Amino acid sequence: MKKGEKIMNRLQQQKENKSGLLEDMLSFIRYTPNREADLLAFMEKYQKADCEERPAVLEQLRSCMDGKEYPDPYAGSYHYAPEDVSLMGKILDDYIDDLTLAQGDPAAVSECVRDTVLKINALNEECGRYLIDTWRRERLCGFINSAAETAGLSQEKDLTLQHRMW
Repeated sequence: MKKGEKIMNRLQQQKENKSGLLEDMLSFIRYTPNREADLLAFMEKYQKADCEERPAVLEQLRSCMDGKEYPDPYAGSYHYAPEDVSLMGKILDDYIDDLTLAQGDPAAVSECVRDTVLKINALNEECGRYLIDTWRRERLCGFINSAAETAGLSQEKDLTLQHRMW
């Protein structure tokens, strides 16, 4: 196997490394019913609701109390959606594909890093800066830096630092 093929294979393996990061983003917005917690959430929602909205919230609370089917009490309070996580996955996949096309050219790899970080900046802004917390930032930087190094860019520091806003 030629050196270029090895690099391409290693870059494609990098795509698999993003799954843990994306799964973490999804876990934050997945709803799992928990009657006791949901009762408290409906009560809080009732207290904060405008007078005209309270009867509907009270019906939802009653359904929860009676063990009937009820809607997600947290709906509408999430700052990002599964579609945003999917877009993050696409951005990271495109990054790996672009690194492959860069063929080890340091300037082209640096441009890939910059372009990817700017796309992630925009997505995170659209999500009210809730998509990337400190822990995710560290994992995301690790993903981007590791892939750039695999693509042939020598790494002395965090390559994302000068471009990122997260």
